Amino acid sequence: MSHRYFFALFNLICILSVQIPSTSIAAEEDVQELKPIEVKAARNKLPIENLPTSVTVISNEQIEEKNYINVEEMLREELGMDIVQNGALGSTTSVFMRGAGSNSTLVMVDGIQVNSNTTGSFNFSNILAENIERVEILRGPQSTSWGADAVGGVINLVTKRGKGEPTHSFLFEGGSFSTFKESLSSSGGNDLLDYSVTATRIDSEGISSANENRGNDEEDGYQNTSVSLRTGINFLEDGRFDFIGHYIRSRIEFDDFEFGVGSVDGPPFTRGEQYYIALPLEKRITPWWHVRFNPNYAFDETRARNQTFADTDIFSRTTTLDLQNTFDFLNYFSVVLGGEYQNRNGQSNGTGIDEDLDNRSVYMQAVFDYKDRIVLTGGFRYDDNDPFEDALTYKFEGAYRIKKWGTRLRAAGSTGFRAPTINDLFFPGFSNPDLKPEESTSWEAGFDQTLFDGMVTLSSVYFDSDFENLIQFSLDTFMPENVAKAKSKGVETTLKVLLPYDFTLKVNHTWNDTFDLETKRRLRRRAEHKFHTNIQHNWKDKVTSLLGITYKSNTEDGASGNTDPYVVLRGAVQYKLNRHIKLTLRGENLLDEEYEEVVGFGTPGAAAYAGFVLTY
Repeated sequence: MSHRYFFALFNLICILSVQIPSTSIAAEEDVQELKPIEVKAARNKLPIENLPTSVTVISNEQIEEKNYINVEEMLREELGMDIVQNGALGSTTSVFMRGAGSNSTLVMVDGIQVNSNTTGSFNFSNILAENIERVEILRGPQSTSWGADAVGGVINLVTKRGKGEPTHSFLFEGGSFSTFKESLSSSGGNDLLDYSVTATRIDSEGISSANENRGNDEEDGYQNTSVSLRTGINFLEDGRFDFIGHYIRSRIEFDDFEFGVGSVDGPPFTRGEQYYIALPLEKRITPWWHVRFNPNYAFDETRARNQTFADTDIFSRTTTLDLQNTFDFLNYFSVVLGGEYQNRNGQSNGTGIDEDLDNRSVYMQAVFDYKDRIVLTGGFRYDDNDPFEDALTYKFEGAYRIKKWGTRLRAAGSTGFRAPTINDLFFPGFSNPDLKPEESTSWEAGFDQTLFDGMVTLSSVYFDSDFENLIQFSLDTFMPENVAKAKSKGVETTLKVLLPYDFTLKVNHTWNDTFDLETKRRLRRRAEHKFHTNIQHNWKDKVTSLLGITYKSNTEDGASGNTDPYVVLRGAVQYKLNRHIKLTLRGENLLDEEYEEVVGFGTPGAAAYAGFVLTY
């Protein structure tokens, strides 16, 4: 999509937006109290400060202040995460949460499950930061709420909902590696209807995905065009119907691989196209009964060209019908009861695969919340799946708040499972139709503490997870088998301090010990220590600046070797010139650290980017 199409789209948005008249609602919102944040991925109505589970919410304000370019950058700073990228901007990016595999973290966009049906994982590299209201991260097994693939946890991206008088903005940023980003957005709403739409384009010449220090110097370019739309209508006082749509088109060049040599410069490239659609409908039937029905569809197409062996076209299609009922009893007790039907299709022209997996499930969750002091939750889920054994999972959580001390104690116990993927079950010559789902049992215990009237906040949690029937590829049989058992345990700690002169310090540290119970070796690509600290300053709400430091210890990468520990420094500054113009500046890898996240693949050196945001 060329730049002129962006301006044409922007003009069309501006014309359409005037059809939504501004009302007094905008003025009222300036003075009304902010509603507590409810984490959609938790399914219940508890505000985030009352959830017993380990949860992190990255707000839109944090996204803008830190000047992220995509979601993958956001996740690198958070607890319990190992982020691994195979080279340049746009390259395949995997997430390992609490030691679970990259295909054991369920990813959702506005409640749409977007994991690949062929590989089971999700590539974060193409999800941009524009139009995202917040990112919800639930750590630990969430199969009771969401079924398979949620062993490590759940990441849910929530897009913006329009409100108030229509506003429009244009963003531009350019910098190192001939990287340019343009984004157009518009949003608004009144008592009847609202909308929010964003179109973003990124072009970059990139770096060599195969590490330059190993003799490779061919740049691997990247292009991404993304459009996000959310529009809704309110009816019958508390009824709500939304149309949510996301479209992504990308192209990434990458380097070849030679056995005995590793990654080398080469001509292959991949084109990707994804679109996600949801039509959620919700209404309160009675004062104590709320219904939400969410039909949605996820489509992913990957076309790999100029490969060593053969070109491939891979398709993933997921259709989901989810019906959730919430029943409120008295003032302290509620029950979530629902059912889900899901069809997963995977197709590959290179292998002849064209398979469908059907899953039917029912779930229940009870919540007891007594005056924000005692919170207890418990629930179960039953999944009936065609090709493998049915699964019954459960989760119990509790939290107790000692208000006069500013202390909250919490604990949880849960089970989870990961279903075999279509590749695991049907890949010609390298599959195993007799596979059982992976199973996990996990528990955690921790505390949250505030001191000095909220000036200091400290949270820490210990977690312990056991994995059985791990699906791993066997070199003896050349097929996946349920052979492995593993353990993952660790401590996640975060400290936030409000300092004098409008400075804020935040520190995250994750210690994660993951190992195979038979070989006693660490699991691949999981670091034992991850440390991140941000020091941020806000000057009269006009200038915000931050400095971030990330440390990651060494990792094992199987037969390929090991990666060394590294330290990366980044900075970002924003200056509000006036109420219409904001200037931005950010620097990445300011120390020009040379490091690898995957053996043989390069990472960007020192880089700088500058831009502006025009709003009216």
